[in-house]
Amino acid sequence: MITDIKKDDFGIEGRVYLDYFDADCNVVIDIDANIEYAEKCVEMLDNLSEETLEMIEKALKIYCITKIRKHKSIREQVTFDVDNVKNMLDYIFPQTIYIDSPEDDDEPDTGVRLECECDWEFGGMMEIIIRQGEVLYVGKGGDLGVFDDFEYFNEDENNYINKI
Repeated sequence: MITDIKKDDFGIEGRVYLDYFDADCNVVIDIDANIEYAEKCVEMLDNLSEETLEMIEKALKIYCITKIRKHKSIREQVTFDVDNVKNMLDYIFPQTIYIDSPEDDDEPDTGVRLECECDWEFGGMMEIIIRQGEVLYVGKGGDLGVFDDFEYFNEDENNYINKI
């Protein structure tokens, strides 16, 4: 449930608690979306399938290992043993959920961009994009939106979902 709702000319902001991540997050809702739709998106995020969560974990591990190989100094900042970690989701820290306006108002797809802090992305935030319960992107925050064409996600070289 979204709380502390504030509306302005640019959109709606609030707070939400994500059970799975045991985290309080900011929620930023597009001006053309409504609270009911945003609630559905948050519900979708908090009820991801085991298969989706496993995909995210695999992508996170590849992401982390790749960053450490490229920048050896990151290993000193990582607070866990990357090679033997059991649950990569324990090492990301959700900060903000972005909810864009759906493309189809009659039967809108649910989708979110989840911005997270993590030990291995020291130059900014990492991002997870999920549409209709399917993870489309895991990587450094970038230019992709929830409702971009699937080909953009498939072609993005920084998308660690593509490296599984």
